[in-house]
Amino acid sequence: MSNEIRISIIDDDDQSRAALTGLLQAMGFEIEAFPSAADFLASPNFCHASCLIVDVHMPQMTGMELHSFLVKSGYDLPTILITAYPDDGARARALRQGVVSYLAKPINEGDLLECVQSALQRAKSDEN
Repeated sequence: MSNEIRISIIDDDDQSRAALTGLLQAMGFEIEAFPSAADFLASPNFCHASCLIVDVHMPQMTGMELHSFLVKSGYDLPTILITAYPDDGARARALRQGVVSYLAKPINEGDLLECVQSALQRAKSDEN
């Protein structure tokens, strides 16, 4: 497995996915972006992601469903959920189920960077 930091962005909204990709690339991260959970899971390197940033509301498989599927499959990848429709109950459930962060769109760049750093720190501590 590579030691480089790779962040996977999964969002069915093309503009949101492109904006997040550009922002995180500008911060120096290697990014892989996918329009759906199925596309992410079909990627040969999905399990090598250092961190996931996943939209909550997507067709076929939601961000929370993807997180739960990965955990049940033995891939506890640090996950940041993002949503244009924040819900305090959904946020609380997601955090109880191990999601690192739950952010509302539009996303504050500072908050996103802080959440990514927290997720990467969690990934690093999980390796030890």
